[in-house]
Amino acid sequence: MQKIKPRLLFANDAPIVTKYHPFLFLMTSKHISYSRQSIDASDIQAVTEVLKSDFLSQGPKIRAFEAVLRDYLNVKHAIVCSNGTSALHLSYLASELEGATVFTTPITFAATSNMLHAVGAKICFVDVDPVTGIMDTDALKEALELAPSSSKKAIVPVSLQGIAANLPVIHELAKKYRAMVIEDAAHSFGGTYIFGGETYKSASCAHTDMATLSFHPLKTITCGEGGAVLTNDDKLAEHVRLFLNHGLQSQPNTYVREQKIWGYNYRMSELQAALGLSQLRRIDTFVEKRRTIARYYLECLSKEPYASHLTCVPYHEGSSYHLFVVHFKDRQKRDFVYQKLKENGVETGVHYLPLYHYDLYRDLLGNMSLPGAEAYANGCLSLPIYPHLSREDQEYVLDKLAVVCQNL
Repeated sequence: MQKIKPRLLFANDAPIVTKYHPFLFLMTSKHISYSRQSIDASDIQAVTEVLKSDFLSQGPKIRAFEAVLRDYLNVKHAIVCSNGTSALHLSYLASELEGATVFTTPITFAATSNMLHAVGAKICFVDVDPVTGIMDTDALKEALELAPSSSKKAIVPVSLQGIAANLPVIHELAKKYRAMVIEDAAHSFGGTYIFGGETYKSASCAHTDMATLSFHPLKTITCGEGGAVLTNDDKLAEHVRLFLNHGLQSQPNTYVREQKIWGYNYRMSELQAALGLSQLRRIDTFVEKRRTIARYYLECLSKEPYASHLTCVPYHEGSSYHLFVVHFKDRQKRDFVYQKLKENGVETGVHYLPLYHYDLYRDLLGNMSLPGAEAYANGCLSLPIYPHLSREDQEYVLDKLAVVCQNL
């Protein structure tokens, strides 16, 4: 094959070097994930030490991990569990949401509302901001006003990309309409928000009744799999621990156990907790690396040839940058970019299509369309971001994206 000379595309005054002619897309062996875990020697050592110890399932690492989580978030109770989905399920079970009307967002991973359906709650999707995908508090207020005053209510705001929902406003609405608040903070662990001149950590339960975390490999820190429920409420914490461990409660100083409720086995292992402990020591470093990558993306993408074809979610100082999302003008252009980047070894993602597009949700809730959710989903694309994404690989992503933009 004849070798193609690189072209220069000028972004304002800065040249962008592209390796291929813009009308030629070549398959490549290079692969850059949209996200990936960051594991080092200290993580491997931490897990190896547990493998050599007396405890693999339940032991001191779990208690230590919970204690460090409590200290990091300045929260009274941290209960670790098997994964982020079980954390959601446990929080909903402990909150006794069967029959309750629960307001959440359709722009989220399915687990958020799947577990609401599992506990018998009535799901009410609330529209989102078309740029950030975060729950629209005006839409939430309208939905709360329409709900029967006699019904039990809960709100499940979801962090997205790494940005926490507007928790202080949601907290005030919850007080007015007598609803509890459970923050799905899977995307925003390590992130912050500001209220009244003070900085709060996402999942700290400063403006919520409960919060949940995920320690999936692609989240801020990982346990391989894992999750946590956070709360300042003693009764809720007690209920979570019961549901976590089969619903069994031991009587002090005896082998006797009482079956208090019908529970589950959602326990975390010592191996997971050891990895989580090791990772948590570096969480602030992870977040700062993600923010550095995001700032460089924003600097580059504000120029041509990108600026004519995409917009970026503005920089958010408190975001943990779980994702870096850009928006194209329509779904067709986004899908074209997705496919062409994939052909050049760059993995991207769509986070997320509205859950009410799924057939099961149509069967459950009927046909619906929320304008903010549709606008967000039609053009969103997540570019690669993770702590050890090198500047060289980020340049490769930008280079390939520049070529694709020339063909839009």
